[in-house]
Amino acid sequence: MSVVRRPARDSVWIAVAPGVVAVLGLTVNLVAAAAALAGLALVGVATDRASRRGVTLGSGLVFGALLFAGVQGAPPPILLLVTAATVVMWTTAQHVVGLADHLGRDAPVRRSVLVHAGGATITTLSAGTLALAVYLFASASLPTSVLVFLLVGSALLLYALEP
Repeated sequence: MSVVRRPARDSVWIAVAPGVVAVLGLTVNLVAAAAALAGLALVGVATDRASRRGVTLGSGLVFGALLFAGVQGAPPPILLLVTAATVVMWTTAQHVVGLADHLGRDAPVRRSVLVHAGGATITTLSAGTLALAVYLFASASLPTSVLVFLLVGSALLLYALEP
């Protein structure tokens, strides 16, 4: 009996669900929303085909749309929510691809994927809330470009942590 090295469909849906939140958050800018939607579609297809590179490229496209929206003046709370959703989508999709590679399509992994997504959501929203509080507290003395640098720093950190 051979193992199909692709994820179960319900795992793919769980992985891309946070990306829907990111796309909806980026509707404050139509160009950013269109780019994020393309990135979300790429993440969905790449996750279904168990492609780590495709997941990273699609998530990078969503993150690029986020940066574009930030430069265009999107509100910081929306940017931080979209950042958290993008990170959760990326890490959950990578987790789903890893499970598919190791266990195959028929393994019961729904609980693992849900726990991973929940933990990632709690962690990123906590970090985002703290970052937003610091930004709002210090916003009187710091330029808005600080938020863009914070987002770029977050992206570089995630890239360094990629499996």
